[in-house]
Amino acid sequence: MDIRSLRYFIAVYEERSLSAAAKRCFVAQPSISTTVSQLEEHLGTKLFVRHSKGVSPTDSGSQLYPHACKMVTDLSGIRNLFANSPTPITLSISLAPFLSGALISQVIKTLLDEVPGLTLKLVDKSESADLRFTCERYTTEEDLFYPIWEDDYVIAMPLNHWLADFSSLSLKQIDKQPFISRTPCDILESWNYLMQKQELTTDVRAEVKTEEYALDLVAAGLGISLIPEHSSRGRSDLCLRPLNDVKLKRVVGLAHNKERSFPAHLIDTILSARQQLFINR
Repeated sequence: MDIRSLRYFIAVYEERSLSAAAKRCFVAQPSISTTVSQLEEHLGTKLFVRHSKGVSPTDSGSQLYPHACKMVTDLSGIRNLFANSPTPITLSISLAPFLSGALISQVIKTLLDEVPGLTLKLVDKSESADLRFTCERYTTEEDLFYPIWEDDYVIAMPLNHWLADFSSLSLKQIDKQPFISRTPCDILESWNYLMQKQELTTDVRAEVKTEEYALDLVAAGLGISLIPEHSSRGRSDLCLRPLNDVKLKRVVGLAHNKERSFPAHLIDTILSARQQLFINR
């Protein structure tokens, strides 16, 4: 068992797919499959159940995951202890305005803490940047994309809202409700299509640009809103309910053009940031 096998295991665990893990690790799928099988043989236990849609972790796999993450992080830290005069790295990162500031801050902190000599410049989405915080749907074939977290979309409402009596909601229950809309929103087209298909509408009371503004207006009682679940972390003045007839989600991460290369330890740290978010959920 070595750090490479643990990294491959972590990739398979998080991606729930051998092919996706291979793409993420820039290796052929047989290399991932063979390494995981060797790790299972070495540990004497099955780590994943293979099925037509990918893989699912066993109890042993779920037990190993946090330990593997810690070992990989610790080994990277040991390497940094003996790095002499790290080469300065200055990178610009653009931020999409509709993303969770709290989670982005965690990722940025991890990068600055674990990459010696790194200086980051945060710029607006419209500006040219080395890396982009964005959603997977906004990437192109010319990009490499490193997924960091996933957001399920939920309905946010005031604590005393009548919809809070339900454990989950259907689109029909949203019909004609006072609504706080966000523009830009990465799933706005999908949301509008679903509502129009069922001949449903919302009573838009306000349009805002950020998730924080939308949540503040919801808490003030102006209406409900469709919000990524992670955006409401730490708030006790809101009630969240999942939708039971549709599933809307986004995959958030860092992207860059394939022609742009970065030091290997920077990419390792990006993946480490993803692992820490998984552990702290």
